[in-house]
Amino acid sequence: MRSISRRIHRAILLVSMACIAVMVVMVLEVNEDLERTMLQVEFEQELDFILANRDQSELFVWEGFNQQLVFVPQGQATPVQMPEVFKGLPFGFSDEIKRNGKTYLVNIAVLPKGVVYIAKDITHFENREFLFSIALGVMTLLIIGLGLWMATLSSRRIVDPLRQLSEQISEVPVGSQMPRIPVNYTDSELYSIAETFNRFLGELESYVRREQSLLSLASHELRTPVAVMSGALDILEMRGQLKPNDLATVARMRNACTEMRSNVEVLLKLSRNQADGSPVREAISLTTLVEEVLDDLNNLFKVRTRVRLNIMDTIMLRSDSVLVKMLLRNLVQNALQHTQKEIDITLGKGIIQIQDRGTGFTAEQKAILGRERQVVPGSASLNGLGLYIVTLMSERLQWPLQVTRSDSNGSVIQLSIPADQILRNR
Repeated sequence: MRSISRRIHRAILLVSMACIAVMVVMVLEVNEDLERTMLQVEFEQELDFILANRDQSELFVWEGFNQQLVFVPQGQATPVQMPEVFKGLPFGFSDEIKRNGKTYLVNIAVLPKGVVYIAKDITHFENREFLFSIALGVMTLLIIGLGLWMATLSSRRIVDPLRQLSEQISEVPVGSQMPRIPVNYTDSELYSIAETFNRFLGELESYVRREQSLLSLASHELRTPVAVMSGALDILEMRGQLKPNDLATVARMRNACTEMRSNVEVLLKLSRNQADGSPVREAISLTTLVEEVLDDLNNLFKVRTRVRLNIMDTIMLRSDSVLVKMLLRNLVQNALQHTQKEIDITLGKGIIQIQDRGTGFTAEQKAILGRERQVVPGSASLNGLGLYIVTLMSERLQWPLQVTRSDSNGSVIQLSIPADQILRNR
C-alpha cells in the first residue's frame, strides 16, 4: 500500500530537482552566450582598428601578452611564418582551440584585401568558468538539500493532520454509544471529513438501536408460539393415540422446538447484553458449567455413553456464566444432534476443545463459523442460524472460535479464553 506522505515528498522533490536542472542549464547557456558575445565584440573592434590604422598592402604580425594578430595582404608572394596557434586552421575558422595547455579563441576573417588572423588567450576566462561551475555545483547541492528538507517538512505538515484524523477514527470503540471525534481542524477538507464521520456514527447508532429493538421484540414474540407448540406436542403424546410413525414425527417436531427455544433464549440474552453496553463479569468454574450442560442434555441424548470429558486444568473464569453456558450447550448439542459416535470435550490451559467423529462441516457451515459469510433471511437452515448464533456468542465473550479440523473423520472446534478472563488454574 502506497504512502501519501511518500508520494507528496517525492512529488515536491521531483519538482525541485526539475527546477534546479532548468536553472543550471539556463545559467550555463547564458554565461556561455555572454562570453562569446563579449569576445566577438572585441574581435570586431580590433579588426576595425587594424583596418583603419594599418596599410592593407603590407604584412603585419603582432604578438602580445594574451593576443596574437596577423594580417596577410592579398597576393602575398613571400611565405609567412605563422604563429603556432594558427597552423593547420582553414580560412573562416572561428572557434576555441587548445595549444600547449592554453585555450585560445581564434577568428580567421577573409577580407577583400587580405586575411586577418586573430587569436585571443582565454585561459583565464576558462579557469574562471571552471570555478563558476564549481560554485554552481555547490549551490545546486545546497538547493537540493534545502529542497529535500522542505519536501520532508511539507509532506509531514500535510500528512500529520490526516494521520491524526485516521488515529482518532481508529480509536473509536464499536458499541451502541460511540464517542464523536473532535472537529477542531483549520483545514476545511479535514473538518468536512470529521463532520461526515460523526454524522455516519450517529446514523450507525440509530441503525444499531433499531436492530436491537427489533431483535429483542422478535425474540419475546417468538417465545409464545414456541411454548404453544411444545405444549401441543405434550398433549398429543399424553393422549396415547399416535402411531409409531406419528411419534417419530412428533419427536422431530419437539427437537425443532427445543432448538428454536434455545436460539430464542440466546437472542434474548444477546440483545439484553447489547442494550446494557457492558458485559457481565462474575467468577465461574468452567468445569462446573460444562458438567451442568451435560446434565441438561442428558435428557435428550445419551450423554453418559457418548461424551468423554477430559479435564486437563480446573479453570476459574471471570465472565458471563449464562452466555458461557449457552455457548457450550449449543456447541455440544450440535455435535450430539448431527453425529452418532463419541464426542470428546477437553478443558486445557485457556482452551476448550470439542471433537466429534462425524462427517465434518460443509463449506457453508465452515464459512459461517469463520465469519467469512453472514446469514441473511432465507439463506440458511435452522442449523446454519444456530452456528451463526454461536459466532455471535463467542464474539460477545471475546473467545476466538476456530475450526482446527473438519473432514470425513470428524470436526474439532476450539475456543480460546483470553488470559485476562482466567482467574487461576489449579
